[in-house]
Amino acid sequence: MQGSGGAPIPKAGKGLPDGLVWVKGISNVYAVRDPEGTYIIDAGMDKGANAVLSQIGADRNVKGILLTHQHPDHVGGAASLQKASGAPVAAHRMDALAIEGKAPRSGSMMARVLMHPPVVKVVDVLEDGGTVGPFTVIHLPGHTPGSVAFYHKGRSLLFTGDALIVNRAGKLSLSKSGFTYDPEGAAMSLAKLAGLSVSAVLPGHGTPITEDATEKLAETVERLTHPLPPSSPTLIGPEGRPEVHPGDPGWKEGQAFKWNNTRPPRSS
Repeated sequence: MQGSGGAPIPKAGKGLPDGLVWVKGISNVYAVRDPEGTYIIDAGMDKGANAVLSQIGADRNVKGILLTHQHPDHVGGAASLQKASGAPVAAHRMDALAIEGKAPRSGSMMARVLMHPPVVKVVDVLEDGGTVGPFTVIHLPGHTPGSVAFYHKGRSLLFTGDALIVNRAGKLSLSKSGFTYDPEGAAMSLAKLAGLSVSAVLPGHGTPITEDATEKLAETVERLTHPLPPSSPTLIGPEGRPEVHPGDPGWKEGQAFKWNNTRPPRSS
């Protein structure tokens, strides 16, 4: 089986587990084949929708299109995929209105000016700790207000969107702060992933982690959730300003979504 760029999709023992399709583009799109049907995680750009559909196959029986966050490179193909499959689109409540075109998007100013993905109706509005199909929703606010990970407990698969990506060195990392609504909040949120047992970490960008995935995730969470050096977080928000600092108008509203639990204590 070939990926959208002609590269073979790994089989069990050589990368990804069977029943999992990875379509690599500007961002990663995944499809999980379960007994009840297929679930698509993220939708890529609109022009890549046909490649996603061809990888899933004619017997796709798509049960849901699950979006990790509102950015155009992850939701651009959702309208085309929904039209072709008839499957409902799911996203977290705090990103749903932006995906539907009813609220401004967060993201870099360049993306907001130049990228206008087709809007799509979010049928399944998700909350932290809820479920959609076989997946548990883990709200990880920071990259966007409504960023989530999807955890398939039965198969120990963790789809992180851009809450965790894999960098060019092959390491799990945060997305660049220039593309993130609240960098400090993004780091704090990762504590919610502590203790998860995973067979694979499937990021929004970069190559999936399939070897020693639990250990690598735990090390990443431990490293990134420790207190950050004092700084003024850069918020790239729908208000249109490239930066918002404490005390500026909009700071309080921009922080309203931040996960408010404290960081876990440092292990001795």
